[in-house]
Amino acid sequence: MDATATPLHESCVTDLNAPTFGSDWHRRAFGVAVALSEFGHYPWEAFQRQLIAAIGTWEAAPATEQGSWEYYAQWLTALEHVVVEHGLLSEQELREHVGSAQHQS
Repeated sequence: MDATATPLHESCVTDLNAPTFGSDWHRRAFGVAVALSEFGHYPWEAFQRQLIAAIGTWEAAPATEQGSWEYYAQWLTALEHVVVEHGLLSEQELREHVGSAQHQS
């Protein structure tokens, strides 16, 4: 990476010169999680713990309830949990925002 490039979060393991995401919402979820951590709203380790827990919950669910695997669905679940856990939104506010976003898409 050249000296003028914007550094990426150390958790980014993709091409550091051109990170790519499968969908725009993947990119946004990644960016929100990283930005909230970098601005001090929660330590990155708190997000990592929630992501590990979300993946574990998905893996432990019966196959008939799992649905198809989507990494960023687990990422979003982790983000929702850490945002509530650290008091950035209440569960009610989160439900309202998620419901509003689903109606816009």
